[in-house]
Amino acid sequence: MYGARGRIGLITLASDTSVLPEYARLMPDGVSVYPAPIVLPRGEVTAAALAEMLAGDALERAAALLAWADVGVIGFACTTGSLVHGIGWDRELIGRIERASDRPATTTTTALLAALRAVGATSLAIVTPYMEELNEIERAFFEESGFRVAAIAGLGCATDAEIGRLEPEDAVALVERVDTPDADAIFVSCTNWHCLPAVASLERRLGKPVVTSNQAGAWAALRRIGIEDAIPGHGRLLSLPIPMEAIAT
Repeated sequence: MYGARGRIGLITLASDTSVLPEYARLMPDGVSVYPAPIVLPRGEVTAAALAEMLAGDALERAAALLAWADVGVIGFACTTGSLVHGIGWDRELIGRIERASDRPATTTTTALLAALRAVGATSLAIVTPYMEELNEIERAFFEESGFRVAAIAGLGCATDAEIGRLEPEDAVALVERVDTPDADAIFVSCTNWHCLPAVASLERRLGKPVVTSNQAGAWAALRRIGIEDAIPGHGRLLSLPIPMEAIAT
């Protein structure tokens, strides 16, 4: 039986071509991932489009569908979509998903906050594929969440399709340009950025933890369903337990 040890439901963006392959790489034997997509209007990676995507009931309809797969947790897999309205927005989304599905839920942002605390991060160098508008929203969010943002830079992608065409080498090049001694951790933002293969080598070279959106999301979802396996080869986060406060809703 697929998912004998656990099943993870993911509400994904229909235009996101990286999140499911990266989650699949991180699943231990016996754990399966089941998706339900929602549409990012016009494929635009802007604050307005992200807000529009979540203004209706698409999130709830996707969550209700995932309940049919008897998943143990449902994650909303979108970084900026789960922080676009600031502190507490991820918890509002969690409430909406849980009411629609009667399943525990999390979001990429919720997972990231737990992951950054788990690796002991206090000061971040953030790399993104986004335009400056979203970079500034992300900077403000992490600073208000208690982290110092030592540096942040993006690639200026305007659409999700552009992001999906990026490679791990693009992440490596931007990390090497943005990293600073003032940062004690690196965060690579966006579930549609194919960057997981670069994490372990970046950590070895830089001597600091590297956290990505999908790495954090998969880690948090596994821990929420009681899977404590260490997942080697994809960064130090995947050997750590989740802080208990991160699973309180």
